[in-house]
Amino acid sequence: MRIFLFEYAACLGCENESIAVEGLGMFNALYRGFSSFSEVVTAQSLEFEEVIEKADYSIVIAPEDDFLLYSLTKKIKAGNLGSRPAAIVIASDKWLTYQAIKRKANTPKTTLKPSEPPFVVKPRVSCGGRGIRLCLTPPEEMSDGLPEGCMAQEYINGKHLSVSLMVGDSVKVLSVNEQLTRRFEYAGSITPCNYDAEVTEEAIKAVEAVKGLFGYVGVDIVLAEHPYVVDINPRVTTSAILLDKAYGINLAELMVRNYEGKEIPELKPRRKLILKKVRAEEANFVKAGDYGLRLEVDGYG
Repeated sequence: MRIFLFEYAACLGCENESIAVEGLGMFNALYRGFSSFSEVVTAQSLEFEEVIEKADYSIVIAPEDDFLLYSLTKKIKAGNLGSRPAAIVIASDKWLTYQAIKRKANTPKTTLKPSEPPFVVKPRVSCGGRGIRLCLTPPEEMSDGLPEGCMAQEYINGKHLSVSLMVGDSVKVLSVNEQLTRRFEYAGSITPCNYDAEVTEEAIKAVEAVKGLFGYVGVDIVLAEHPYVVDINPRVTTSAILLDKAYGINLAELMVRNYEGKEIPELKPRRKLILKKVRAEEANFVKAGDYGLRLEVDGYG
């Protein structure tokens, strides 16, 4: 079996080292997983389509920025282990995501105009929490409106979670993770974390509202008095780095099983892990420029 694994930052490089280190971490984790049972190939951009044609399965991980994930995924003609291009377009644009899920799942009020404070200003197309800021300015004082390409979303003060799902014939919950954030940007994960059933119910409802999501999908949730879905990631997320070690499974193998329509087993945690984005000299997993990722054991199941 030959599997084409393409992670944008690891294969092509990324000027943003904070994003690059997450990509390198995901690439390393999946490369080890796929290599345990298959031949893994990757490529630079000029070889991309040629290598895809020779692979039995392909998986692309890339930022949603500038619809990179969409433009790369649509080159895959068969054996795509990830989401379909049409679903990626919707999930890459936070406004389109809101429109798709607002009647299906609990999500913060969202508009394309300034809202009543406090609200967050979000770029419609971005990843990793970049460009998000809290706004306390009343709408009548924002004469210029929102920055181009942005939307306003009700600010929910709560715990930041992500739900790792495997989407196929049904939607399987792999893990619920606590998100560590720094000024809205991703700073790490704790896997697994305690949660109410309502958290996974909202995540599943959101994913089912966007047709064409497939394989590993991450749903970001803010948990206040109720869980609020704030984003859908139609790709492998950084939290996935922890799943193999936390649950004693091979995530790469589960992705192939899912594509083939085979049952995904119930996962039981073996240990609780923390992934932190740190300075390069403090890293014990991967490094990219001045940034690194550090894995820590926080307890056992």
